[in-house]
Amino acid sequence: MILPKIALRNLSRQKRRSILLGGALAFGMFILVVVNGVTGGLVSSLQKNFSNMISGHIFFLQVQKDSDGKMIDMITDDAALMAAIKPSKLVYTDLTRRTSILGTVIFGADAASRSITGIDWNEDKKLASSLKMVAGSATAMAGSDGILISSTLAELIGLLPKKTMSYTERALMRRDLKVEWRAGGKKFDLEKTLDAKIKKTEADLKQKQLDTAPKVIGETLVVQLSTIHGQQNVAEFQVKGIFETQMDYSAYVDRDKLDAYVEMPKGSYNLFGLVLKDYSNLEAKTMILQNLLKSKYSLVPSAKVNGRSADTILGDLKKEDFKGTKTLITNLNNELGSFVSILTGVQAASFVLFLIVIGVVMVGLVNTYRIVIFERTKEIGTMRAVGTQRKQVRNLFVLEALFLALAGTIPGAVLGFIVLKIIGLFKFDAFTELAYFLDNGHVGYSISPVMLVASFIMVIIFTVLAALIPARQAARMQPAEALRTQL
Repeated sequence: MILPKIALRNLSRQKRRSILLGGALAFGMFILVVVNGVTGGLVSSLQKNFSNMISGHIFFLQVQKDSDGKMIDMITDDAALMAAIKPSKLVYTDLTRRTSILGTVIFGADAASRSITGIDWNEDKKLASSLKMVAGSATAMAGSDGILISSTLAELIGLLPKKTMSYTERALMRRDLKVEWRAGGKKFDLEKTLDAKIKKTEADLKQKQLDTAPKVIGETLVVQLSTIHGQQNVAEFQVKGIFETQMDYSAYVDRDKLDAYVEMPKGSYNLFGLVLKDYSNLEAKTMILQNLLKSKYSLVPSAKVNGRSADTILGDLKKEDFKGTKTLITNLNNELGSFVSILTGVQAASFVLFLIVIGVVMVGLVNTYRIVIFERTKEIGTMRAVGTQRKQVRNLFVLEALFLALAGTIPGAVLGFIVLKIIGLFKFDAFTELAYFLDNGHVGYSISPVMLVASFIMVIIFTVLAALIPARQAARMQPAEALRTQL
């Protein structure tokens, strides 16, 4: 126990030097934790939001060609897939069978394109409870001609009044307020007054929309869509509910009703989604299903799937001359494509920056310990003269380096987590373009425990190695020679 006490005492003797070196290590760890935490959170939120939106992490699709050579996107046989899920040992929380097509929603003279998703409401029960309804209800949708739409879509087609001011309206308000400001002799804070007026106006608009929403339940919407054979068709749905979302992607209807409009056989669908409990390592988990099903279906090779979206792969299949049915097994990461790659690249860059900081600190540590050993030459000589072994002298300096590493990295990591918590308190729901990357409007964070532990170990190893060379030099000192040294 005596060596650790001496090591701690020696560090405290040179407070400024220890604080500078420890601070550099803390800064490196802080940057690593914050950048990796935020980017990891963005990736996690992106995966979660897209998973909720298209309901799944692993997807199963089938395509076939009709007599005219037109490709039809339709699943009619999922028996082998269902039989393979259990032996795959993939732990899932839900599975969905949906029909999803692109349609144009029309109300009066206004129209907007949206994905129209057919739901088996008796099987896919989580969706109804997950929607944040502002009017109407998601219940009693099974077998009905009802449609659930977002408030954003309702605004676009003129079903609801808007709840936010446009850029032009804000500019006009600023112009009028500026005239008043100048006429009044600049007696008020223009920007503060403008901000307050915009907030008041938008609060009134939002309340007006909420008051209007219940009144439009039951209105008839026309949806223009294409059948699986490429013919144009028109469907009519009654508004059953309006929901609030930052990710305005789809309107929801009964699957059997939608299948009838697009001329798909009853009970068929075009998208199977498997919602996993743990969606890390998606590529490996997708390959498990690939291997189990390669003898059951004519699968698109994994080499043609990895890193490519389903739309791209289906586009390639349209150009191929094949008979029968082609089956595609893909995952969420393939759909997200460049988003995940960019954020993963940012994580890698932060780790490189961390290594650069550690490298600079290591050079400083080597030089610092050489100076320290020179300053403590007589002290080392005294220790050796009273019987301290070479190994103990070496270990003393190694312990100092170890304590310095811990004193730098632990506070740096703790500070990083505190900053991540603080960032997570702020809500960014005003930035609708960031909705895909946010968790209910907040920036989430996700730190890989393996990465964190590996970083701690790396810092400790590098710090100890940096001190080891000077420590060996100190251990080899002869007592008499060290004591004769004049400083």
